[in-house]
Amino acid sequence: MIPGKLWGGLVVLFCAGALMGIAGATLYHQYEQEHQWDRGPAAKHERIMKRLTHELALTPAQQADIEPIISRTHVEILQLRFLHQPEVEQALTQGMAEIKTKLSAKQQGELDELYAKLQRRWQVSRDYLQTTQERLKWTK
Repeated sequence: MIPGKLWGGLVVLFCAGALMGIAGATLYHQYEQEHQWDRGPAAKHERIMKRLTHELALTPAQQADIEPIISRTHVEILQLRFLHQPEVEQALTQGMAEIKTKLSAKQQGELDELYAKLQRRWQVSRDYLQTTQERLKWTK
């Protein structure tokens, strides 16, 4: 027969392992969400294809047929987004100016850094849009 202290220790060990697993999975998913834009819109295209392939159990032939449609649709959505980009930037600039009046000088600098990162992501999306549009013209 196993003593009660040993059972207690095993239960504590099991619970600690379960909690570490939960914490690790949570941190990993949070990290993934925060860095999903680091690879730009091309990564989004890849995620869409992977998800459709998995969820719909697409065959390789279906993947080949669907991929150009996903590319074209993604480009159309980006075109719409950039068509309205000036209005978005105007609203954002106005909002940021208002927010800055409530911030310290240090916080204003940090806000400027956040906005610069956002502008870099937008530029990556513009570059992706241009490259993909050119690629799609060649495949037609």
